[in-house]
Order: sequence, then structure tokens, then C-alpha cells
Amino acid sequence: MRRVGTSPALARLEWVLDGLDGTPGWGADASDVLAPEFTSFVTPERYVEVTRGRAAGYEPVVVVGLDVGDTTARARIRRHDGTVDVVTCVVEAARPHRITSTWVVGLVPTDLTPRLPDDFAEHDLPSAANARLVVFSGVPGSGKSTLADAAGAELGFPVFATDWLLGALTPFGGRHFEESMEIAEELLTTLALRQLDAGQSVILDHPSERVAVRDRWRSLARRAGAEFRAVEVRCSDPDVHRERVEGRSRGIPGWHDAGDWADVQRRLAGFPSWHGEAFVVDTAQPRELSLAAVVRHITA
Repeated sequence: MRRVGTSPALARLEWVLDGLDGTPGWGADASDVLAPEFTSFVTPERYVEVTRGRAAGYEPVVVVGLDVGDTTARARIRRHDGTVDVVTCVVEAARPHRITSTWVVGLVPTDLTPRLPDDFAEHDLPSAANARLVVFSGVPGSGKSTLADAAGAELGFPVFATDWLLGALTPFGGRHFEESMEIAEELLTTLALRQLDAGQSVILDHPSERVAVRDRWRSLARRAGAEFRAVEVRCSDPDVHRERVEGRSRGIPGWHDAGDWADVQRRLAGFPSWHGEAFVVDTAQPRELSLAAVVRHITA
């Protein structure tokens, strides 16, 4: 592999990736590359043998992500079956920056408990018969977050919002995650599960443009014995809607304020129908009327 950058950890990580890439003659310098604290557990010969054996699952190596520090570097590489593994390399702080430890694990380690299911029909949950799972859906600028917060305050329900969750991930590169909405949905699902597991109600503030996530949350409520309530928030006045999108200032840490009106129009045109399941509220009317109607729907 081509050597880039000045990080000692990156240079050593690329050496490891050369081995996983099946580079001819790789490993002849293993005794010089691996630190004594590493070779006291695994001999250079054994490490080279294991790495060459693993190359069959990777070569040619496809790197899909990279995190680099001075003494630690990680690469996410794709296996032939499409799954992703993480290769970590830790080196000495001082020259010659030999490798003190290196390992390969799945992006999702196999020793973890299973992730939450897409359908909760068979998931073990205690009864939350007196609780409600409420979803406030709608495109940006429709007024759903303002209404969700007001309803939460009125009813004493916690409100978990996508924008706040994703904003919290910004310092860790969250603005560049390719599946940011899916990440938000997984976080919201986990938070809703935790609330229902404790027998408590919860409000989720999320566009809910994917029918699959609606189905998932509905199945979670059903399995917990909780009431499922959907609220679709709209703004029938396009001028008011656009002003909200382009002029709002919410101050969410790590998140943007003003939005893209053209994007909102596109999303609005393709917004999936709730087929009569959701209570539709128009926030072009006075807020007090919208809130009163929503609270009646939730508590019915």
C-alpha cells in the first residue's frame, strides 16, 4: 500500500494492511516491526502466519474508514462478504515506533448482546399498559418540535428529538455519517424502549419519513401493551413555513438553524401517508388550538 501521512501509527497500520492485502514477501521484517512486549506473547513467525491466513478474506483490502492518532490508528476494512472489520494498531511513543499491539474485530463484535429487532413481536418486554409512545412526524419547519415540546411539558412526558441527538454526535464526526437518520432512529428506538421498559410514556420528535421505522415503533408499543399515538404536523401556509425554515434559530448544540427550503419542498412532496392513522394538525393556526387538539388526541 502507498505510504501517506506522518503519523507513526498510520505507517505501522499500513504495514499490517499490507499483510492483509496479501503483499508478496510481506512479513520478512516482522521482528523489527513488532515490539518485544508484543512478541513475548506472539512470535513474529506466528503473527505473520496468522495475518497471511486472514488475507484470504480481505485481499484486495478495501478501506472504508480511517482514524489516525500519533500512537493509535484504526482502519475499517470490508470483507468479501460485505461485512466490515476494524483493524487497530498501537505503537510505541518513541522511535522506532514498533507495534505494541494490533488486533482485528468485527465492526459489531460477536460477543455483544443482539441489537434491537426491526419487529418487537417476539421481544421480551414488561407490560407498560398505562404508557404511551407518541411520534411527532413532519418535515422540517412544520412546527413539530415546538408542538412536541409543548405537549411534553403539558403531559409530563420526556421528549427525545432527532436534531438534539445528532447534534451531540457532531464533535465525533456526526455531520459526516452516511447513515445519520438511521443512527438517530436507532437511538430513538433505544430511548423509547427504555422508557416503556420502566412503564413510562415517551414522545419521539422525528420526521418519520421511513415507513419501516413507523412500523418498528408501532410494534414496540404493541409488544409493551402501550398506546401508540402518531401526530403528523403540517403548516398549510407556505410563506409561514418557508420563514420558519430559513429564519429559525433554535440554538441546538452542534446542529444547524436555518434550513434549505427547496429540500423541504422535495421532502414534503414525497412524504409518505399515515393512511389515516396519524392525527393531522395544522400549525398555521394559533399554537394554543394546535396544542389543545394534540393533547386531546394523545390522552384519548
